[in-house]
Amino acid sequence: MKKILVIAAILSVFNIARAQQPDAVFKLIKHEWTVNADGTSDYHYRHEVQIMRNRALTAYADKGETFVVYNPDIEELTVNEVYTVQADGRRVEMPQNAFIYQLPSECTDCGRFNHMRELAMVHTGMEIGCVVVVDYTIHRQYNLVCEELPLMRECPVQRYEVSISVPAGQELNVQMNKSPEDMPFAVNQRQTSTKYSLTARSIPQMPNEPYMPDGICPTLRLMNGTPEWTPTFDEAAFYGAEEAMGQTMTSRDAKENAVAARNFFIDNIHLNDISPKHLGYTHATAAETWKSGCGTAADKANLLAAVLRSEGFRARVMGEQMDQVGVMIDTLEYTLDVRHRTPLTLVGEAKDEVDTVSMTTTITNPKLDTLTDGFYRLDIRAPYSTLDARRLPLQRTMPLQAKACHVDIDITYTLPKGVKMVGKAISETKTYEGVGSLTINVKQSGKKLVVSRRLTLDNSIVEPKDYTNYRDLLATWQSYNNITLQSK
Repeated sequence: MKKILVIAAILSVFNIARAQQPDAVFKLIKHEWTVNADGTSDYHYRHEVQIMRNRALTAYADKGETFVVYNPDIEELTVNEVYTVQADGRRVEMPQNAFIYQLPSECTDCGRFNHMRELAMVHTGMEIGCVVVVDYTIHRQYNLVCEELPLMRECPVQRYEVSISVPAGQELNVQMNKSPEDMPFAVNQRQTSTKYSLTARSIPQMPNEPYMPDGICPTLRLMNGTPEWTPTFDEAAFYGAEEAMGQTMTSRDAKENAVAARNFFIDNIHLNDISPKHLGYTHATAAETWKSGCGTAADKANLLAAVLRSEGFRARVMGEQMDQVGVMIDTLEYTLDVRHRTPLTLVGEAKDEVDTVSMTTTITNPKLDTLTDGFYRLDIRAPYSTLDARRLPLQRTMPLQAKACHVDIDITYTLPKGVKMVGKAISETKTYEGVGSLTINVKQSGKKLVVSRRLTLDNSIVEPKDYTNYRDLLATWQSYNNITLQSK
C-alpha cells in the first residue's frame, strides 16, 4: 500500500511539473528598425526559440512554421538565415523546397491585394529540445514607423531586444503603457534624440486567461511620425454606393441612419485585416474601396465617412489606426466602429458604462417542455446575458474584463390549469461588498408564477481578490434558468 502511495505521489509531482513547463521558450527575440536619410527604412527581425514540449509542434503548430507577410511593390524581403539546432548540437539547414511563397489568407477574397505575398517557412529537423533560428530583413520604400509591441508572448522570453534609429532632426516618440517598476521582469532602456534601445530579460509568458482587459500586459509603442489618412471626397464616386444601399437610410432618426449605413458596409464590403505598414500607411479612395468590394479598416472608415458626408452628415475618419468614423449629431460627436455592429458611442464617453435593464411583463401560455409522468420544465432564465460562469476557471491571477450592470426584471407566467410548481418557493439573496448583489424570488399564486430577478455588478474590471465572489454571483444567477412543474 505504501509503495502505491509513493508511486502516486511521484506521478502527481511529475504531472504538476509537466503542466508548469512551457511549450517553448524564446531564447531571443530581436526587433530593429533603421530609418534611412533617403526616405527608406529597414526592419530586421530575429528569434531563437527552443521547443520544450510536443504541443508546440502538434497542438498549435505555431513553432513548426514561420509566416512573413510583405508587399513586393514597396517591400523587399531578404531571408538572412533559417536553421534548426537539434538537441545534440547538429545544425539542420532548411532546404529550398521548405520556403513556400503564397497569397496571404486575408487577401484571398480581395482582388485589390492579390499582389501581396506571404512566405511560409516550414522548419525541418524538429524535435524536443531543438532550437529554431529565424532571421530576416525587410527593406521598405518609405520611412514611417508606427509599431506596437507586446513584450509578453505566448511562452517565456529569456532575452528581448528592441531598437530604432532615425536621422538627425526626425521625431522619435517612444511610449510604454507601464512603468519599468510595474513590470514582472527587468527592463533596461536607453534613449537619445535619434536612437532608442530596450533590453528585457526573463519575461514570463502571457497569462492564458480569458477576458483579459486591454493594457494589462506591458506594451511598447514606437513612432517617428503620424500617418496622414485624410479622406478624399468626390460626391460623384458614391452614387453607386447610394444606389446599392437602396432604402437603408430611411429613418427620420439621424442616429439610426448612421448606424444603418455602417451596417450596410459591414455586410457588403469585405474587411481585409492586413497591417497598414504593408501598404505604406496609405488608404484607398472611397471609390476604389466601393468598386473593389474590399478594404482595410481604414479604407472602410474612409468610405463610410464619405458616404455619410454625401448624405449631409458631418463625418470624419478618426482613431489611432484611423479605423473609426466620427459623426456629429445634434451638436454631439459619436463614433462608429467599422469592424463590428456596436452602438454609437459618444466621443470621450467612459468605457465603464453600466448596463441598465428594467422590465416588467406577463407571458401567457408559456412553452412547457414535457419531461415524463406529468412533469414539465419551464425556462425562466433572465433575458440578460453575462459571462458564462461555467466557462470561467475556479481561480484567476489576472483582472477580468466584465461588464457592470443593474438588472431589474419581473416576469409573470400564466400557467395552464392544474399545473403547479414543484417544491417550495425560491428566495435567494447574496451581497458581496465592492462586487455586487443579487436577489432571485420565484413563487406561485394560483395560475400565476411570478419570477423576480435583481442583479447588480459594480465594476467592469474585476480584480483577482474579488474574482471568487464575482464568479459566485454569476453562477448563482445562472443556476435558476428553469424550474420543474407538475400536473395536479
